[in-house]
Amino acid sequence: MNLGIVGLPQAGKKTVFELLTGVVAEKAPSKDGIRYGTAAVRDPRIDQLSAMYKPKRTKYAEFEVALPPDVQPNAARSADWMEPIRRTDALVIVVRAFESDSVFHINGSVDPARDLETIGMEFLLADLDLAEKRLERMGKDKSRKVSEAMAKREQALLEMCRDQLEREEPLRNLEFTEEDMKLIRSLQFLTLKPTVVVFNAGEDMAAAAEQLAEVTAKLERQDAAVVFLSGAIEQELTALDDEERQAFMEDLGLTEPAAHRLSRAAYNCLGLISFFTVGPDEVRAWPVAAGACAPEAAGRIHSDLERGFIRAETVASADLLKAGGERAAREANAYRLNGKDYVVRDGDIMEIRFSV
Repeated sequence: MNLGIVGLPQAGKKTVFELLTGVVAEKAPSKDGIRYGTAAVRDPRIDQLSAMYKPKRTKYAEFEVALPPDVQPNAARSADWMEPIRRTDALVIVVRAFESDSVFHINGSVDPARDLETIGMEFLLADLDLAEKRLERMGKDKSRKVSEAMAKREQALLEMCRDQLEREEPLRNLEFTEEDMKLIRSLQFLTLKPTVVVFNAGEDMAAAAEQLAEVTAKLERQDAAVVFLSGAIEQELTALDDEERQAFMEDLGLTEPAAHRLSRAAYNCLGLISFFTVGPDEVRAWPVAAGACAPEAAGRIHSDLERGFIRAETVASADLLKAGGERAAREANAYRLNGKDYVVRDGDIMEIRFSV
């Protein structure tokens, strides 16, 4: 799964890419004009577990980040910048909220609410064009090997999508069943993708948050996560050593770099959770889809563990940390033995019992 960083020109997309991946965008691997990198999920629970176990190696969960071309307003709906965005699983939309005489703005002035609406409308019109073309092809193509009932269901679903888009409402505001999603998933509608909105502000992020409070509330009602950061400040933080960074954050009233919060919001946006393995050799976070059962999680570690899965011994990381160690956690009956039907919870520490 990958997460696409999108936005208008000069919004700070490359900066966000670098903050998440630690790689300058121009030096990142590329394919078909898209830059790719790997982002670590800066999970404080991993830091706390590492402090407890003092392992030889600490490993955060990771996810793939893609940097497609800029959004180009008023371009053809089939423009080159559109298709790479469709291929992403979720979106980070970077919106400029900082003033700078030295950085041009495509619309001549800084207006985050307007820019977000512009991007949303581009995505909405692109989805409308896609839905209309799909319906048109369905009307002409009589050779498709699907049942008449299935064809009618897909047509009705696409007509519902078209009508919603014609009302200038995103598809995420509709309710879809799992069967509905199976029928339209391949179309990769942009207004259905999980979204994180990043407002790239100046140094006074509190003022920016207050100014955009109404916009933020609307986004959160639509299940979009919102992160405020200052790309300039975040880049300064990455250039400092640990002691200087801590002092700088205290001066700014920050408890952690905003890039860390963004990494967690982006990870959640992809529908992923983390389970942990711990010990003196390694403390590690493993990504798995929310709702996954224990054997699937075991398979993330090694295919043999999934194939020969017997039981998973689990303890919530919060319970282990609260107890202060494994022995105390066992005395408190915090450990559980779970079978194949166990649904993994975010923050579970797991030890897999298997036989092959």
